[in-house]
Amino acid sequence: MANNSIVLQPAYIVDRRQDYIWFVSLPFAAVCFALVSGHYLPGAALAAIALWVTIPHHFVTWLRVYGSPAEFARFKERFILGPIVLVAFAYGLIQWAPLSLVLIVTLWDHQHSLMQQYGFARVYDFKAKAGTPATAKFDLAFNWIFFGNMLVVSPLFSTVWVRMLHEWHLPISAEAVTTVHLVSWTIAIAYGLIYVGHIVYCAWRGYALNPLKYAFLLSSYFLWYFTSFTTAYLLVFAVAHRIMHGIQYIVMVYFYNRHKVERTGGDSALLRCVASKGGVKFFLLLCAAYAVVFHALSEGLVRDFGFGIVGFNTNFDLFSYSLLSSFALIHYYYDAFIWKVRKKDVQEGL
Repeated sequence: MANNSIVLQPAYIVDRRQDYIWFVSLPFAAVCFALVSGHYLPGAALAAIALWVTIPHHFVTWLRVYGSPAEFARFKERFILGPIVLVAFAYGLIQWAPLSLVLIVTLWDHQHSLMQQYGFARVYDFKAKAGTPATAKFDLAFNWIFFGNMLVVSPLFSTVWVRMLHEWHLPISAEAVTTVHLVSWTIAIAYGLIYVGHIVYCAWRGYALNPLKYAFLLSSYFLWYFTSFTTAYLLVFAVAHRIMHGIQYIVMVYFYNRHKVERTGGDSALLRCVASKGGVKFFLLLCAAYAVVFHALSEGLVRDFGFGIVGFNTNFDLFSYSLLSSFALIHYYYDAFIWKVRKKDVQEGL
């Protein structure tokens, strides 16, 4: 039976203040920062900014998984065998098929990025008890279609995939590119109308709607679309994206661990220390220390982390790139199964 009143049920991943800072406003700040940085800073500094966010956001995954005996026990075999297989896989590809490794890491990174926003959207609905049982599928399709559309139609990424096709001896005409763009936009717009229709249906049937989820999705896609349509410099897009993606993930994991300790008492001294009063400083210090150690192991000296001042060199050696790629792959792999919102043990930290 229809319910004429629209039930808006705001609920937050952390709290009102933190959510508006990190999950709604941050993408806009990241765009402004990336555009200004791209205009005034050298490529070395832009790469450093991206790395100083990316590497710590890998670390917080290890902190969650290996810092908690209970978390580790949930998927013990995967957490032991996964890194061994993925490191060997990355090292093998960098030796015999380096371009294949680059392609795999790039595609998995895109999938990982859109799935993170999907996951946060699901957390928003879980917190608000919003949507229908089918809303998760609508959210998933929304992220796949609109992120995919951005990769296909934006000038920044169109240049990339058209160039790749030519390099693979698969030339594509300008007319064909226009047709591909038209088809992609048609699919995206059609699904956008379907998605809005689902929201209207939810409101009509009296299901709660969490406005924070939609504000979060809009700000995320504003960042991706605005930067990919207004800059031809891939590093500008990368800086904005890494700031949003990395910082939001770090915030999420910090408060996930903190909530778990507050609600269950915690199962390790490390997590209790991080979750204690003033523990955020220790948490950030650990992130920074990990970034420095990782870079020392992969490069032997501070180079890309040096903002173009300390011996920047654009040429990674094979070991460095394989190490960076393998750690990224491990992060993508873990995130594919440790954040299932429907799981009770995950809900303890939300």
